[in-house]
Amino acid sequence: MKLVDGDNTFRIVGDVLPGYTYWVRGAAGNNFPFEALQFDRETEEFDNSRGCPVRDAGVKDAKGEDLNCQWSYKCQVINQATGKLEVLQLKKGMLGEIISVAEDLEMDPTDPETGTWLTVNRKSTGPKAYNVEYSLRQLKCKPTPLSDEHKALIKDLKSIEEIFPVETYEKQAKRLARHLTGEQENEDEDADAESVDELNS
Repeated sequence: MKLVDGDNTFRIVGDVLPGYTYWVRGAAGNNFPFEALQFDRETEEFDNSRGCPVRDAGVKDAKGEDLNCQWSYKCQVINQATGKLEVLQLKKGMLGEIISVAEDLEMDPTDPETGTWLTVNRKSTGPKAYNVEYSLRQLKCKPTPLSDEHKALIKDLKSIEEIFPVETYEKQAKRLARHLTGEQENEDEDADAESVDELNS
């Protein structure tokens, strides 16, 4: 799900997947995501004893410095605009607001019966892609059961971990090498422009 200017309404279903991502520019000039394998999804901490193909390859950013990974938490949502089940890459501040409101209202926003639709307003504040503000419309957060149609969407819901399994070091290293040499196939994933522009700023 891509957040557009104005209001974006969605319902989080299932768990939130913690993670950090490296956006690596390849030989063809396109940016492609590589999960930071040193980040432990369970503890939500970095373990430097683990290998990292991106670090080991000496990948640099636009300033010639070691490329940094970025906060990249994901979840599955029902996009109210499309009526479809989609994956949303959350913004850090946005998730903080959602957690705060859920605690204040003493609710689990993901519950199909007592959860709530979330409306996030996106506002551009400057010329760069990362010049964006997100605000949760808290007054719109009210317990609302999912419709039968929406419940059907999540009847056989796969976990977010199944959709985004952790790569082995060897598999990611090979994929990274192909990307850096221009041999990577099917590089058709859309890079997060806000993340990419922030890296290059």
